Amino acid sequence: MTYALGVIAGLVFGGIMGQLKNLFIWRRYLRESASEHAGPENLGSLYTRSFISYAVNLLVLAAAFFSRDILPFNGIAFLVGTAVALATMNKVLAFEQKRQERKGKEREQ
Repeated sequence: MTYALGVIAGLVFGGIMGQLKNLFIWRRYLRESASEHAGPENLGSLYTRSFISYAVNLLVLAAAFFSRDILPFNGIAFLVGTAVALATMNKVLAFEQKRQERKGKEREQ
């Protein structure tokens, strides 16, 4: 039971942190790149945001790892749940971006 609680808590923690990361790091960039004024000058911003995104992932996973002895459930299960949720939130962001692009193309037609 402690494994299941650890995974669920990790999924919640990783999901919240992944959503916050996507909200604060990627939303503005995706809005700007979807506009007609997007050009190659956005490439530097993309690299910077990617680096920050990886750093945030590492910090969140480090926080999950170092809190494993404090938590009342299995810490490794918490870490695995956190990692799965962080990866999933990146896929959700990509899916949302594709969906918005399709809606924009449908409106143009």
